[in-house]
Amino acid sequence: MFVLRLLTSLYDESLVWYCMSSHRWKFDLQKIEMKEMSGDVVQHMTEQMSRLPSKTQMGLKLCSCLGPNFDAVVLEKARKGANIGDKFLESCVDDGFLQAKRDSSYTWAHDQVQQAAYELIPLHQREKFHLLIGSRLFLCTSPSEMETFIFYIVDNINRGANLVDNAEQKYEVAELNLRAGEIVLERQSFHSSVKYLMTGIALLENDSWEKKYSLTIRLYDAGRSLFLCLCSFVSFKLVYSNLTVIQLLKLYVL
Repeated sequence: MFVLRLLTSLYDESLVWYCMSSHRWKFDLQKIEMKEMSGDVVQHMTEQMSRLPSKTQMGLKLCSCLGPNFDAVVLEKARKGANIGDKFLESCVDDGFLQAKRDSSYTWAHDQVQQAAYELIPLHQREKFHLLIGSRLFLCTSPSEMETFIFYIVDNINRGANLVDNAEQKYEVAELNLRAGEIVLERQSFHSSVKYLMTGIALLENDSWEKKYSLTIRLYDAGRSLFLCLCSFVSFKLVYSNLTVIQLLKLYVL
């Protein structure tokens, strides 16, 4: 993949060309040697991607936030209002960035290709970009679709959760993390469940035991059961040591 993109780049800059008279490929070695070229594969690919049309770059940024695998439906929801072109996915397959799978699903040709696309997003804008994608997906997802798309939603919102400062919105995100944590817990993916449940607990406000009792008790109870399953007593103590005796009693009388 890297070699293909490098040769394409050299060809676009007329440093490699096909000579019709001799029927051979030729190259300008002196200029190629003078060309500044990063030894970092990801950086070099990002530089190449940055020369693509802006709508293609936007599509690559969106896809890079959807994980190693995604389908056309989730991209359509994530791109809402953004112009990425009608043939974006097809062109990415043709360019070797993506590979088409069954049922309109796609996977990155390599994890370094995904990382190169992600590097197109300026560092100081990444939290905002993730939050925007997660919010778009949440608003465009019906209750019947939620289990299908919840991890795309939660994983993106969590990466921008520091920008959520409204208490009700924090509770909403905490609820989403609880649902995601319960789903992966049913699949016995315990460590993934810890990530979601602890994020949900961290989003709770100080008055959550009064204002959002059901959500709070469910998060702490699921976390308690999970830590006991993992025999992670140190983590249990760290998370639950800030609870009052009354709050702990509420957990144990469920």
